[in-house]
Amino acid sequence: MPPAAILVVMVDADRRWLVLVRDVSHAISVRGHAELHAALVLDVATGLVRGVAVAPSELEALVDACRAARTKPAGSLPPGQPDRVLCAAELVHPVAEALGTLRPAGVLPPITEVVPGPEAEDIFDSFIGHMAGRAQPEEPPAPEDWRALVAQALALWRAEPWARWSDEIDLVLEVRVDGEATRHAAVVMGNAGLQRGLALYPGEDVPTGLRDWQPGEPVPAPPGTLLCLLDSPGEPPPELTAKAVRYGWPTEAALVPVFLELGDDDAGELDRAAARRMTVAIAAVLAHDARGPVLAHPAREPTSATVVLGDGGRASFAIYQRPPEPERAPTGLRVHRVGCDLVPRGTPVVLGHLTWAALGSLGSDARLYRPAPPGAPDPAGEELPVVAVLAGRREGDRVAADLARLDPYGIGVVETGDGQCVVTVVGATGAELLMELPADSPALADLRRRLRHSKGRHVVMVADEETSRGNGTVYGLFECHQPPASEERRRSQASKSRPKPRPKRRRR
Repeated sequence: MPPAAILVVMVDADRRWLVLVRDVSHAISVRGHAELHAALVLDVATGLVRGVAVAPSELEALVDACRAARTKPAGSLPPGQPDRVLCAAELVHPVAEALGTLRPAGVLPPITEVVPGPEAEDIFDSFIGHMAGRAQPEEPPAPEDWRALVAQALALWRAEPWARWSDEIDLVLEVRVDGEATRHAAVVMGNAGLQRGLALYPGEDVPTGLRDWQPGEPVPAPPGTLLCLLDSPGEPPPELTAKAVRYGWPTEAALVPVFLELGDDDAGELDRAAARRMTVAIAAVLAHDARGPVLAHPAREPTSATVVLGDGGRASFAIYQRPPEPERAPTGLRVHRVGCDLVPRGTPVVLGHLTWAALGSLGSDARLYRPAPPGAPDPAGEELPVVAVLAGRREGDRVAADLARLDPYGIGVVETGDGQCVVTVVGATGAELLMELPADSPALADLRRRLRHSKGRHVVMVADEETSRGNGTVYGLFECHQPPASEERRRSQASKSRPKPRPKRRRR
């Protein structure tokens, strides 16, 4: 007869026990014992804990837990023997041995092989979390809440929004669940490659000092902060990984989710309300990310929608990207050291042009898009200058996100004095080297000519090579405006760069 799945809460005339055992050596340590096992006895009719014990061996833990369940059950449960004992297949013989130890001359109750239901496993998770020092909620999430949350976390992992969103971008989020509205500052983590996931800070502002945080320092986060962390397998406690798998997380996934709420002193596990808020928050971030290219240019209207929760209830959200604060005007000359790590080694960078008609379609298809800055002149000339970084899928999103953080003003061409020129992209937060080529390069001359005709408007683009054939991916497209030098200044610079004629010698 195959095992039957069993729920913790059942109404039955029989007195039934459900027995579970786990190795808890990772969560609890006792001097002199390398291994520790925990046994848990649940009352099937009520879902209450009848007995629990921790011991160096599985059999000792089972004996102690069953003895407590028989003689000193928790709460108002009456003492007594069970009419039937339920346990997993691998525990049938150990449970029989433990019961036989307690009743050496008595008749053992029937032992039925079952698959413990998720509620029972969740109760055991809570016990282990408490022993490990994690605060436990008074009202934990129900199984349907966990399924909905894990499903959203899986969608977050697969969508990889950190490839497009920097942790320097603030998302203002309002969540309404069960009639209660809460506001959060949401930050997508992972663009820097340190920790992937989502952080929800209470209120509309990120904590003071977060922008100046350095690895190795405590992360400034107030109580009430909700975290969805995606870690490598083996890093989270085993019971948290097992919970994620139990509720739908694929066992072969490269990352596993951990959900935490920060308290006054330490991190604890989510209660039901927090789990439902996190579910809606992840759905909001994914909807805003799917809306289109918004990283480099905040959308004016918030993204809003309704979310169906695991129990069939409905929640709603509204989310928008906070525009960057305007920078104060510098009191003196601003100097940036030109970086060389934007473009991966061996990645082609090309100088070319687009038609104005093609700009519209490329901008709408781009994963990240920033339109021309305010005050840019109207389209002029037939050829729009383009500097394109031809990055593949592995690097394209990263390069585009780095460009967005740079907030590019546009392209700068600098003569090095040895017959060469370097092409850089200059932005509000720095400058990066793109390519080097001869000062008399025809491509460079074409770029300058097109910039004059377009009145300084041009495009910096990150795309793969297939884009030129109409079926590639545009990872980022940034419309820029660098006013060209006046004709008089251009001629003056050109005359300075030309060699001066030597005076002819006169014959005497």
